[in-house]
Amino acid sequence: MIANKLKTLFRRSHKNTGQTAPDPRTRIHFLHIGKCAGNQVGHVAEFINSVSTDRKIIKHGHDVFLRNLPEEEPYFFSIRSPISRFYSGFYSRKRMGMPLIHSKWTACEKFAFDHFPEANDLAEALFSDGDLGYEAVGAMNSIRHTSQNQIGWFYCAGAFLVTRPPIYILRQENFEADLNKFPILANLQTSASQVPISTDKVTAHANDYSKTPPLSQKAKDNLKRWYVQDLAFYDMCSAWLDACEAPPRTSGL
Repeated sequence: MIANKLKTLFRRSHKNTGQTAPDPRTRIHFLHIGKCAGNQVGHVAEFINSVSTDRKIIKHGHDVFLRNLPEEEPYFFSIRSPISRFYSGFYSRKRMGMPLIHSKWTACEKFAFDHFPEANDLAEALFSDGDLGYEAVGAMNSIRHTSQNQIGWFYCAGAFLVTRPPIYILRQENFEADLNKFPILANLQTSASQVPISTDKVTAHANDYSKTPPLSQKAKDNLKRWYVQDLAFYDMCSAWLDACEAPPRTSGL
């Protein structure tokens, strides 16, 4: 009887103050690196949060880095091949994020797209002599998604896979297969088959690039030089995943 009265008073106090009871579920943070299947992860998080009674995924914006997350709470993130990410990021900002969102160009982004209307134009101009090369450097560092390295979300924490490892890493190129393993690693009370993956191109922020110029070999070679840190970062994360999934060694002759 006393316990019931206390519960009633607690509910009334929160109702009167406009406050809600704190969420008791364990928080799992999604560190959102731009153009790495973040919208798909967001849909997955919404579903998991609607059915899970003991876990809640917190999806952060692009300006939240590892150092901003509570050290005692688990996290995960997704990665993407740097060249593919450049191509997607260039055209995402050229469209101003549409049709999913509408984010106008900055003055520097306008400069970039005025000088380099296609991704291949920009990539081929990198490392050129004279003004063209300088303009390419300026453009690369003006467009939101091309200017940020994936490893930048872990600045001043380069050894994070050792000192503060995530619960998992999703790869955009291997998204469905990686996602199948995620519920078990996150101790979620749901199976992978229950987790929906959006096939709608708008909500998934996926786009058709069949009518855009492909990257030439020169462009790809230049991008490999430009994103050398991210290529190493991607390989490092992939090696970590392989080590996590490898069967334990057995002793003996």
